[in-house]
Amino acid sequence: MYFFQLFLFGCAIGVMSGLMGIGGGIALVPGLMMLFHFTQQQAQGTSLAVLIPPIGIFAALVYYQNGFVKLPVVGWIALGFAIGAFLGAKLVVHIPAAALQVAFGLVLLYVGFEFAMTPLGLRRASALPAGAAALGAAMVARFVRRKRDRSRAALAKPSDELEYHI
Repeated sequence: MYFFQLFLFGCAIGVMSGLMGIGGGIALVPGLMMLFHFTQQQAQGTSLAVLIPPIGIFAALVYYQNGFVKLPVVGWIALGFAIGAFLGAKLVVHIPAAALQVAFGLVLLYVGFEFAMTPLGLRRASALPAGAAALGAAMVARFVRRKRDRSRAALAKPSDELEYHI
């Protein structure tokens, strides 16, 4: 039954992806966490593995046939995406799951409000790059601070080898 539920969930995510071009981050990751009780890291890793090219290629071909794909843009974004995904995957093991969940939720809220509150046809500069940079900087700063505090605590802790005489 579990595998059938996963299959039906995959079908639903596939329909969303084919209709709206979303799926991995917006629906697959939260769905795996809420419905199947995955951790944040497990959901993210599973999402990345699911979205390897054989899955999206068929929908992308239909979009391409209808003139909705700009190939040079795809190449440059894919190159950046591959490098960024590798670096992000290396970094994720050093970030607490709670921080990842909060960051993920904030990004979803921001994007949701942007889409829901911005009238159609109105183009305005988005604060997403600045917000993402600030969030990333805060996460890195927290990671560095925790490492620094741990190393200071290890240095400050008296060892068994020292003797104190009064």
